[in-house]
Amino acid sequence: MVRSINKGVLAVTIFCVIALYLPISAKSELLFLTSNNCSFCHSSDYDALVDSKGNDLSIFHDWESTMMANAFRDPLFRAKLESERLRNQNIAEIIEDKCTTCHTPMARTQALLDGSVLYSLAAAETSDLAHDGVSCTLCHQIQDNKLGNLENFTGRYAIDGRREIYGPYKGVFPTPMLNHVNYLPVYGKQIKESALCATCHTLFTPYLDDAGNVAGEFPEQTPYLEWLNSIYASETHAQSCQDCHMPRIDEPIKITRRPPWFQERRSPFWRHHFTGGNTLMLTMMKANTESIGTTAAAVQFQKTIQRTEKRLANEAAEISVAVAERSQQRIRLKVAVENNTGHKFPSGFPSRRAWVRIQVKDNKADILFDSGHWNKNGEITAAAIGFKPHYDTITSSDQVQIYEAIMGDVNDHVTYTLLRAAKYLKDNRLVPKGYLASGPMSQYTAIAGKVTIDENFNKEAGQEGTGIDIITYDIPLAHAQFPLIIKSQLLYQTASPRFIDDLIGDTTPATSQFAKMYAKMEKKPVIIDSSTFRIE
Repeated sequence: MVRSINKGVLAVTIFCVIALYLPISAKSELLFLTSNNCSFCHSSDYDALVDSKGNDLSIFHDWESTMMANAFRDPLFRAKLESERLRNQNIAEIIEDKCTTCHTPMARTQALLDGSVLYSLAAAETSDLAHDGVSCTLCHQIQDNKLGNLENFTGRYAIDGRREIYGPYKGVFPTPMLNHVNYLPVYGKQIKESALCATCHTLFTPYLDDAGNVAGEFPEQTPYLEWLNSIYASETHAQSCQDCHMPRIDEPIKITRRPPWFQERRSPFWRHHFTGGNTLMLTMMKANTESIGTTAAAVQFQKTIQRTEKRLANEAAEISVAVAERSQQRIRLKVAVENNTGHKFPSGFPSRRAWVRIQVKDNKADILFDSGHWNKNGEITAAAIGFKPHYDTITSSDQVQIYEAIMGDVNDHVTYTLLRAAKYLKDNRLVPKGYLASGPMSQYTAIAGKVTIDENFNKEAGQEGTGIDIITYDIPLAHAQFPLIIKSQLLYQTASPRFIDDLIGDTTPATSQFAKMYAKMEKKPVIIDSSTFRIE
């Protein structure tokens, strides 16, 4: 009996080993594989993908709770896609194909290679590749084909059937990957370059006129182009997207646990954190893992949320306040807001906004001034109607400095519909250090609105490139009792309440689901930076 059991175990073991190292012909017809195929080797054990302190560096588990992994599941994306489709029904199929280019990139690319003309939301619903979001075999197969140029933006990444997996290391031992997943691992310098990210994170969308005809293209999001016009694209201060969004570890790391005898270590190693500024959706997915269908657990989302909040609080931007003038009747403050990112802040999808809150209290704790106060719904109380212009000087509490991109249609009316957005009526988002009005690709990233005449925005003594906005607060004090307490905050939201209200005004399955989940969420903004001081 013992002998037969041992023989059985041995047979199973031999079968598993052979299966691991034989080419998988059934899968070789697909250009892409889901991430679980990669995690079979590139996940941690006692020795692989752990640092010297024992910290888990698993590529798969770090990535699994990111916005990249959940690009298709993202409830805001799903709701916005259905809203755009509802509002532009004559081009609904084109909208689905356009949006899935970067939100289900593997599934759509595979479908087009298999003969499809357009990719649909219905097809994505039943596709494992679609639900895997922006995954390993998408990013690591993008070829170095004139990346960083207009012809490669808006999801026009180049991938063909050569089945090469591009990585950051030279001299790779190829046999295990070839045998397990039928990909050839090779060195590709593009995997470390910002231009790779630009293929999807530089997006131009068509816009329609009143007759429903395509009238032009609109720069919906341009973080790469903003970076290109910054000091961080120069050799002197060089920092790529990967440098900030994929934390680097310089100690040698064993990056695979299979084959078990393979002991080579690589340095540096980049963690697949992909932290950005989307705490809203990470929090929503954490609270609704089952209904959304995430593979990551709530505890994984919590780790990604903590990383995101830490990055926003420590690295995004900062606010400082100086007293320029004071008397019994008034106080004049100089408030400096400095962008520390490599692109605009906020950047990316134009639902995002940041704003300055300045509050002044006297020694009785009476509020004398409060610009930027927000309510339980997350709305800035002084900005509930219309949109606020950019300010150089603020003199009353109902004036608020809000850094945002406000889209306008062909008639210069405010719109939240992407396919109607023809221009920015306002774009005073903080530009990165080194940004020049005449810099590279600046025609697509130009500031708009009253900020264009503000000599204290991104300028010092008339010279551009500070990445700082200086606002004067001229505050009347009346009969205030000193000392005064001055509180400053820089606040941030992934999506403004007005953007959300416009979205959930449409009735579709996805907008209704989003509305229910959003209603249960806390609406407080993220505090990017803050300070408090006394004036005696």
